Amino acid sequence: MRERPRRDFLKEDLKSYLNKEHSFIDIDDEKFQGLSMLDSKLDSKDIFLAGENHGVEANVKLRMMFLKYFKERTNFKYYLCELPYSMTSTLNRYLESGDEEILANIYKALKGTDAWNKDDYRHWIDLYRFNKGLSKEDKIVAIGIDIEHQPKNAFLFMDYILKKRNITEKIKSYTEEAKNKESFSDGEVKSFYEKIKEEMVKDEEKYKKLLGEDYFSIMLVNNNLLNMLDVYGGNNFAGIRDRKMSENFQMIFKTLNGGKYFGQMGLSHVFQESFPYVDWFASSLNKEESKFKGKVLSIAYAYRDCKYLYPTRRKNYVGTINTLERSIKELDELLDSPLTLFALDEEGSPFREKLIWPLEHKNPLKGVTSDYFQYLLVIKDSKEMEAFPIHK
Repeated sequence: MRERPRRDFLKEDLKSYLNKEHSFIDIDDEKFQGLSMLDSKLDSKDIFLAGENHGVEANVKLRMMFLKYFKERTNFKYYLCELPYSMTSTLNRYLESGDEEILANIYKALKGTDAWNKDDYRHWIDLYRFNKGLSKEDKIVAIGIDIEHQPKNAFLFMDYILKKRNITEKIKSYTEEAKNKESFSDGEVKSFYEKIKEEMVKDEEKYKKLLGEDYFSIMLVNNNLLNMLDVYGGNNFAGIRDRKMSENFQMIFKTLNGGKYFGQMGLSHVFQESFPYVDWFASSLNKEESKFKGKVLSIAYAYRDCKYLYPTRRKNYVGTINTLERSIKELDELLDSPLTLFALDEEGSPFREKLIWPLEHKNPLKGVTSDYFQYLLVIKDSKEMEAFPIHK
């Protein structure tokens, strides 16, 4: 008897497996039935990451759904954000107070970035309302692990801390001057960084006593201004940035009181295996020497016929995004819902045996699919995020 090609066996195995290991998600289902396939993995994991392509409206809805799901199922404490530490520290002030002026002031410096949209803005209002229903010890805390991208926000944060602590030393004159500037050259950022660093190190014991736990915050934010220059001025943007994100997390982690983490960030950051020249944030977490080796669960988002918002300072652009690999027909045939979740790491999964890459971009060169992420969530027919007016 003539043996069938291995390719045919793979297609049959793939179809059979995917038929069993998928579910449809209802974004309004408060019982999270569409996410039940995740339940058995929660006890063995400490960090839950979802990876998006920015600008799609469904991202924000999923972010809130996952926040509620992981809170209910794991009582996670820390919300990892692809945002600078200065920004999430200020956002935590908003989450505590509900003072929307704090939120509005943060967003002023974000004009023209991916975060400059009404959906992301409203997300923090929704999180504030959700947090209000939690006990003090259970409230979610946002943790920014990114470099600084907007120097203005960094200097405003440092100046706020110094004012709160009634610091009148020389460092206050530096942050006072910097916070009143509207734009910065690289040279100006480096100059402010150096002056602040020199002052903090020269009188380290004095500032540690005056600032308490805020000494760490100012040093971290100031260092991330230098990291910003390294990332934007280097020849490996993703590689340098993700290394800095990992280093930031390792430093912040030492200041926290334990607990589990959830984060939704740009897709590549959640890959648990490295690419050539890039150790992604999640791949650093999953290294042999890491405390979190084997403790990370990653969910990759893919898009079929969706719209996305790309804001700039001059114009808000809208485009179409398709990132699901079209040649894998076995996935296509199961997309009967706007949101379809596939488990890739269950027993008998072809995704555990081969590198079957379900994304049209960012092709890796080694390993198997489940080395990179364990779940695939396909988003279909979503509209773009709602833009802020350019003149705002």
